Amino acid sequence: MKRTYLELVPGLEVTNSEISALFGCANQGGMRRSLKTNTLVLISDKTKLYQDREEDGVFYYTGMGKLGDQILTFQQNLTLAKSNENNVSVHLFVAYKKRIYTYRGQYELINEPFREHQLDEEKNNRLVWVFPLRKRTDSSSYTYSKLQKVGNHDSWDLHHNVAVKTADQSTFEYGETVIPKLIRPFFKSTNLKEGEEKEITLIYQEYMFFAKIKVQASGSPRHRLRWEKRFTLLINEYANRVQGEVKIYFIYDDEKTYKVSLSHTDIMDTVHTDVIAEELEQYGARTEGRITSYYGKKFERDPINRELAIQIHGVTCAACNFNFEQKYGERGRDFIEIHHIKPLSSLGGSTEINPKEDLIPLCANCHRMVHRRKDHVLTMEELKEILQKEN
Repeated sequence: MKRTYLELVPGLEVTNSEISALFGCANQGGMRRSLKTNTLVLISDKTKLYQDREEDGVFYYTGMGKLGDQILTFQQNLTLAKSNENNVSVHLFVAYKKRIYTYRGQYELINEPFREHQLDEEKNNRLVWVFPLRKRTDSSSYTYSKLQKVGNHDSWDLHHNVAVKTADQSTFEYGETVIPKLIRPFFKSTNLKEGEEKEITLIYQEYMFFAKIKVQASGSPRHRLRWEKRFTLLINEYANRVQGEVKIYFIYDDEKTYKVSLSHTDIMDTVHTDVIAEELEQYGARTEGRITSYYGKKFERDPINRELAIQIHGVTCAACNFNFEQKYGERGRDFIEIHHIKPLSSLGGSTEINPKEDLIPLCANCHRMVHRRKDHVLTMEELKEILQKEN
C-alpha cells in the first residue's frame, strides 16, 4: 500500500524527499501547495531567513518572498490567507536539525495575517506578512470522570470508559492482540459468534485507522483485535523514541469508534513530579510512606488524563513557552508537567476532570512557583503577570 501523509504523527522526523513523496508537493520552498492531496505544506527552518516564532501556543509563520516587501496575494500567501475558506489542509514541519524535518501536525489560521518588519535576503528592512496559526485539535468529547479500576486481565487494564493494553510482540510485529473475555464488553463484542467480525475505527489525534474484531473458530473461540499496518508503524515509531513499556489507551466513544492515546511506563516518573507540589499544597510535608499511599490513589486517573491534556494543549509551557525538546533535543521530547487548575481538595466524589479546561502544561520552574506557597496557589493569570514584570 502506497504511503500517504496520513501516516504522519506529530513528532515524527522525515527527510525533504519524504515530504515531497507523502504530500505530492514540490521539494523546494517554504510553502508547498499540492493540488493532488489538497494540502499546503509549511516548512519552518530555524537556520534560514524567516523569523518564525511560537508564543502562547500560537505559531507565527512568515509568508513567501525573500526580497522586498511581501505581497499577501502572492502565490501561497493567498492560499494560506484563504485556507479557512478553500478547505486546504495546512501541515507544519520544523527543521530543528539540518535536513531533518519534524512534523508538528495540522494547523489552522486563527486570526487575520498581519504585517511586521523583518530583514530580507540582502539584509534590507522590509515588510512581511505573518500568519498566526494554531494546531488543530478535536477535544469536544475529552471529558472523563474520575476513573475506578475494574481489574487487570493479562496485559490489559480495564477502567469504566478506558481500556489500557500493554504492547507486546503481537502488537509490534503482527498488528493485533487477543481480547480477554472480561475485556470484551468494553469493545461490545461479547455477542459475536465464531467466524463473525466487527469493524471499528481507531482515532489517534486527527488520524483515523481501521480495525477489526474477529472471533476465530476454535475449541475455545478467541477474540482478536487487528488493525491496519499504518497503526502498527505508529506504535513502533513511538516505541523507538521512548523508554519503558508502551501502553495503548482505548477510550470509548461509541460502539464502533475508539479514541487512542499512547504512553509508556517511564511517564510515571513525570506523574510523580506532577503531584508532589499539589500534595504539599493541601497537606504540607509528608512522610515517604504516606506520599506513596497518596500516589497509589492518584495513578488511577492521572496517566490517562495527562495524555489527553497533552493531545489538547501540547508540551510547551503555557506560561513561559519553554519547550524541553527545543532546549534539550531528543532527550526532552514529549516531556512536560501537567498542572491541575482545580484545587486538589475539589477532586472528590463526582468531580469530573476535563483535560481541556482543568489541566494545563507547565515547565518544572513554573509549576513549582505556582505551588510554592500553599496559602496562595497562583492562577495562570497571576503567574503570567509575574513573568511579564520580570521580563
